[in-house]
Amino acid sequence: MISTAKERPRPRLQQIDRQQLIPAAHEARAIWEFLGQLDLSRYYEDIHAVEGVAGRETIAPRLLISLWVYSYSRGVGSAREISKLCEYHPAYQWLTGMRPINYHTVSDFRVMFTIGDSR
Repeated sequence: MISTAKERPRPRLQQIDRQQLIPAAHEARAIWEFLGQLDLSRYYEDIHAVEGVAGRETIAPRLLISLWVYSYSRGVGSAREISKLCEYHPAYQWLTGMRPINYHTVSDFRVMFTIGDSR
């Protein structure tokens, strides 16, 4: 059967090259693996950077959720603090692939899917 509906292009996400900064049994790895088993498609729906179209890659929602879950588990609830921890803390560096993440990105993601989203 041929579909007449136009398929949405795949989101263009940053590729993460993770180095072995943390042990195999580290909590950050467990959170990453757990979130990989969940259906997070809802978080990908509004991504405007898609394959085949000019523009900058976006940070994967799975990564941002992982940062928040790991941070909350460590008692960190500030986007600014998460951004700082991404600069030097091995677990945060492992999650981000040692790429910096602006605190606005971290904060905006939380606001968009907790307070401002009525879906």
